[in-house]
Amino acid sequence: MSFESENTTPSIILCVFPHLEKILLLNSIDSTKNIITLNSKIMFNDDFYDSIESKFSEEIRSGRFSILSPNGVPEKIETILRDETISRIMDSIKDEFGYFEEISQELISIFFFSGQVLSFNKKELMSAISIIYKDRFSKESLEEMSETLFQLSLKEKNIIDKSKNNDLYDLITGQQGEFATIWDKDSIT
Repeated sequence: MSFESENTTPSIILCVFPHLEKILLLNSIDSTKNIITLNSKIMFNDDFYDSIESKFSEEIRSGRFSILSPNGVPEKIETILRDETISRIMDSIKDEFGYFEEISQELISIFFFSGQVLSFNKKELMSAISIIYKDRFSKESLEEMSETLFQLSLKEKNIIDKSKNNDLYDLITGQQGEFATIWDKDSIT
């Protein structure tokens, strides 16, 4: 698997582990803090949700789309969520480091650990990290980064697998939760 890219090398990579509710920051700007784990439960508090609600309310009242034909609402919500989430992450990081005003968003990369990425082994993660940061860190630092990513990746995958197994158990035992079967008389009204 090749990880070569023609894009600008990011100074910061935000590795998002959605089910763990953690964000791992890989940083090449400050050599004393290369790896920082942020807890999303702390960042995404009531203030965060209030901000999203406020932005969505402003968007609905803006008159840029018809309430009677709400085409584009999912895209607007996704944009608001993405912008507010990135802003909150960057504010949290700014509080941690104190110098992110100077960093262009083009130098920040966000990497979601989901799907196929969760099947990467240590060697593949090391290869990806090495290609991105080959000239910026020692081999030991790169190994530490890839080991941390690998361990968090395993935890993320375990949570997903447990969730799938629970869903399957519920389906088989008739405790469908989100699932319904055509032969379940309770699902037919």
